[in-house]
Amino acid sequence: AKHLAAARTGEEEPAPKAMRTALRDVMGRCIYGVDLNPMAIELCKINLWMEALEPGKPLSFLDHHIQCGNSLLGTTPELMEGGIPDDAFKPIQGDDKKVCAALRKQNKQERQGQRSLFVTHAETGLGDLAKQFEKLSASDDASLELVKAKAKEYRAAVASASYQHASLVADTWCAAFVWKRDGTALDGVRGLTTDLFRRLEESPGALPDEVRARVAELKNRYRFFHWHLAFPEVFREPELGEKPTSEQGGWSGGFDVVLGNPPWERIKLQEKEFFAARDPEIASAPNAAARRRMIAALKTTNPQLLEAFEQAKREAEGASHLVRRTGLYPLCGRGDVNTYTIFAELMRGLIGPAGRTGCIVPSGIATDDTTKYFFSEMVESGSLHSLYDFQSGPGLFSEIGHARFKFCLLTMLGPDVARPEGAEFAFFLRSTTVLRDPERRFMLSAEDMALLNPNTRTCPVFRTRRDAELTKSIYRRVPVLIKEGPPEENPWGIKFATMFHMSNDSHLFRTREQLEGDGFELEGNVFVMGEERWLPLYEAKMIHHFNHRFGDYAHRPAGSQSTALPEVPVERLQDPSYAPLPKYWVPAEEVEARLAGKWDREWLLGWRDITNATNERTVIAGVMPVAAVGHTCPLLLPNKGNESDRICLVANLGQFVLDYIARQKIGGTHLTYGFLEQFPLLPAATYSEVIPWGSSRSIGSWVQARVLELSCTTATLGALGLNCGYDGPPFGWDEARRFLLRCELDAAYFRLYGIGRDDVDYIMETFPIVKRKDEKAHGEYRTKRVILEIYDEMTEAIRTGEEYETRLDPPAGDARVAHSGAGH
Repeated sequence: AKHLAAARTGEEEPAPKAMRTALRDVMGRCIYGVDLNPMAIELCKINLWMEALEPGKPLSFLDHHIQCGNSLLGTTPELMEGGIPDDAFKPIQGDDKKVCAALRKQNKQERQGQRSLFVTHAETGLGDLAKQFEKLSASDDASLELVKAKAKEYRAAVASASYQHASLVADTWCAAFVWKRDGTALDGVRGLTTDLFRRLEESPGALPDEVRARVAELKNRYRFFHWHLAFPEVFREPELGEKPTSEQGGWSGGFDVVLGNPPWERIKLQEKEFFAARDPEIASAPNAAARRRMIAALKTTNPQLLEAFEQAKREAEGASHLVRRTGLYPLCGRGDVNTYTIFAELMRGLIGPAGRTGCIVPSGIATDDTTKYFFSEMVESGSLHSLYDFQSGPGLFSEIGHARFKFCLLTMLGPDVARPEGAEFAFFLRSTTVLRDPERRFMLSAEDMALLNPNTRTCPVFRTRRDAELTKSIYRRVPVLIKEGPPEENPWGIKFATMFHMSNDSHLFRTREQLEGDGFELEGNVFVMGEERWLPLYEAKMIHHFNHRFGDYAHRPAGSQSTALPEVPVERLQDPSYAPLPKYWVPAEEVEARLAGKWDREWLLGWRDITNATNERTVIAGVMPVAAVGHTCPLLLPNKGNESDRICLVANLGQFVLDYIARQKIGGTHLTYGFLEQFPLLPAATYSEVIPWGSSRSIGSWVQARVLELSCTTATLGALGLNCGYDGPPFGWDEARRFLLRCELDAAYFRLYGIGRDDVDYIMETFPIVKRKDEKAHGEYRTKRVILEIYDEMTEAIRTGEEYETRLDPPAGDARVAHSGAGH
């Protein structure tokens, strides 16, 4: 107060640096619509004033430049021109579905004979408001009297009947989405529909007093903010016959520069957070089902808290409803919305034809499936200028507390700004100084995005220029697994599926103790009693490359809280009768029902959903016997192609070359269908060709022999061998042979993908954890050395026409390395 009083009369020197820094922080929060009180807004004004304060002169008038509200929730002239959308009447928390359906039907009938809202504005004199604000900005405020006159003129403008009417129209349009439709009426109004809205456009008296009061209440609760009314001199009404520069907004103009670091949070109400301070017992419930039961019990134990929760839930749903249904965010306002995505779309829509916008947002804006429409549109339109991706750490959002959190500096251009051929990218940066290295920056065009991610047009995450060029060259030679149509290109006839959700389907699960208590007996890892069978529930962490016995709950130490499973000892893996035990079992008939019509073989191919581009390996996929499978291990079901060639998909998914490509594509921690279907995998036809390294055998038979020996190490995968013509006993588990088998496959796939030797060397160096483990165990990077040696031998065989000579004795898939005994 002291600083403000002194500053208004020009008696005080500029504020100390520490005070200005603190005020800037408050101002930054104000700009993005955080709910601030009037004092905070006044502090923002002080900050701006102090920056340019000259002793002896009064502070400039800036009230018309500082606005407060929820900048995400509002409307535009273009949206209002169509009346109230029918989607406004989709029910949210507390609404009656039948009432909503009736209002929706009524509104649909009323949405006839649309007319421009801009005409209404012109008739009420709103068109002059832009000129009044422009005059305010240009007029002199060198004396205290002139500042006071300026303030008076501004107050008169916003208090004018035309401005108040325009604000009421916009607020009413937004209020229609969050008006409570429970059957009650205010002055005969059960909901705000297009007919009432049109009458309000013509006359502010069209709203009954109680309805007007409810609109005002909703405006204050949701903090509706309309950019064309807050800044009419920036977002101006087009002249008669003029085409708006923003078709989505229906206005001409926009800001020259928009900068910001918007909040990164979900709009959806988080129950744990709500109850954390109000009822810690509910917040700490063991699972969602238990929490729902405890919340329902509040009806008798604490009805006031239940009412507060339901109100908070309705407000959160209302905000989400406004974001997803108004049409203000057609690209990002979908699904479980995170605020950073819609802020990015908003900021892009606020710049003028020659403007620029820059923001700090999570890197998922370019790589996630939920933002693919926004990113694709930016690339296609040329509005994306640059994206520089960073990882949090010392000096860069270190307070996040997650060393792998990825965020980016995103820059976008207005439509009239000259555009280069593509946008500039840089990924995995630890400091801004790295941007000086030209090898870390590279250009990607819309054509590149279509080549690398033809289905989603999302962005790959290359570390260097070399990675970008190498990956593009691979995609020019090898097609993606599935290219969405029309027409669809799916040579393997792939179907994706998840079998059991670990939470939603938990009522079907039983533990070992429960089944043994009911009289079931364990045979291998299947519980049996008479004709009834319970199959093991495989989780992603139980499988690995060519190993369906990678994790075993029986090996987890008693009392361990770790989610990881210890490695299975080699001695156990060498026993073909050994079967890992899961945490849960599921009725066999439930498994059969989930696979009905999708898959009829006695083996499954799945992959780990949880992953990271910085893990030891990124793509971990493998075969397993038919069993129950949790949702963290999605299934890939190939239903086309030669029966025996399907096993080659298992080989392809386990190779370093594919893993390298995956690391250029995955920016988060999930390997979803959207990523996998856009990986370049050799088509089925490839495996019918003759191997190029000097033999008359097909590529398929050469690969199959190695996959069978690596995978068919138990009788439970006998059906996989039978599919490929092998009906002998399980193959032995020999670590030395398995290493050579995998190195041969990796070298072969490097050749099949057309990778040059120098690039093979480079790719292998991008797996630092593999290298570190090798050096610790063998004193050298053994894996890379052997793969390169085999690659060179294959190259020589191709050059001379002589057959490549395997290092395996007996050769791969030979029955002599199988266990003695009866066949599968």
